[in-house]
Amino acid sequence: MVQRQLLLDTVDTVIDSLRTHKLRSFLTLLGVMIGTSVVVMVGAVLTGLSARVAAITERSAPNVIYFTKEEKIGPSFRTVSAEERQRKDLTYEDALAVAALDKPLAVSPQKIRGSYGPTGDKPSLTARGREAINPLLLGVWENFPAIVSVQVERGRFFTETERQTRSKVCVIGHGIAVQLFDDNDPLDQEVRIDGRIYRVVGVLESGSGQGVIGSDELDERIVYAPFETVAGQYPENESTVVVVRARAGEIDAVIEQAATTLRIRRNVSPDAPNNFGVNRAEQVFEVVQQIIVGLAAVIVPIAVAGLVVGGVGVMNIMLVSVTERAPEIGIRRALGARQRDVLAQFLIEAIALTGVGGVIGIIVGFLFAFIINFVVNFPAAVPLWAIVLGFLTSATVGLIAGMWPAIRAARLDPVAAIRGD
Repeated sequence: MVQRQLLLDTVDTVIDSLRTHKLRSFLTLLGVMIGTSVVVMVGAVLTGLSARVAAITERSAPNVIYFTKEEKIGPSFRTVSAEERQRKDLTYEDALAVAALDKPLAVSPQKIRGSYGPTGDKPSLTARGREAINPLLLGVWENFPAIVSVQVERGRFFTETERQTRSKVCVIGHGIAVQLFDDNDPLDQEVRIDGRIYRVVGVLESGSGQGVIGSDELDERIVYAPFETVAGQYPENESTVVVVRARAGEIDAVIEQAATTLRIRRNVSPDAPNNFGVNRAEQVFEVVQQIIVGLAAVIVPIAVAGLVVGGVGVMNIMLVSVTERAPEIGIRRALGARQRDVLAQFLIEAIALTGVGGVIGIIVGFLFAFIINFVVNFPAAVPLWAIVLGFLTSATVGLIAGMWPAIRAARLDPVAAIRGD
């Protein structure tokens, strides 16, 4: 009963302190609120990134495998080794051999001209006196949209006949269409790719902000053309990527069959490792997950540091509170309160103060997630771990910050405290 009354008295004291010293309390809790809200915001953003990458992988390239000369394809943070650079290029004939197998659902060779990043041997793409920014030209077969879910907004993809006859036709990204033609219809218009005239037969859908980590930007600047046409224009570019789509549940079987075929064609001995790369689309998701974990490892400690700064403020206000309430503490001790009762009272006050800041910070984090969900159209979601981490850290900061003021209050001499000495 006594402990319950102590808790109620403490809650009343905290409320009175917040009401009486509004500005001081607000400034004291500001660090705690900011730190907690940052933890929740970071959790919401990282969760949203993870969800978006998973959705893009599922929508754009499910069950897709890329066979490449090197161990990577597209954006990568890994350095290419000397052994990889010395490997033989994959060839058009390799793609034909894989396409002849019974396991793959669909196969297309891919010839790349340009770079997935901001630098590289990019082609020149011009029309009407304008030049597209950093275009990426991909030579593929007509079945490529069915492999990686390419979405054409206007016009069409090129046909098998156009590919076999090496027609100079292309499908351009939405961003390139805007750069070269503004609001004019680009269909059946001519563009020049490194001086060769191509006819635009299709325009891809806009990224519409649904991408992540550069995928939208990549979709905007991509150009598709028939594989044989691109290969004929750039004979010096000998490397070919073999893009394979497997049926659901058959990815491992497709990889094994295709890899065996490529090993035989490339004269790889049975005891030697592959001299080509095997990349699954899901690996992009795994890489991004690693990036997300790395970001969390950097940002969350910074947010926790903000909570620690807030804890210093809490310690300050609690020390001031001990001095101001010395007569009250003396009277409590004179009426029979033990040292541990006073200690518990001030510890609870400190935890309550930081707890209030933590709750406000969590609410701010939820508001942030709501705003970017419905205004920016980003799938932010506050994870449970962010709420728990934010609140527990704020409460722990209050416990640690309030320890010294509580001990000081508990050690006050009752008589001296009543006199105000």
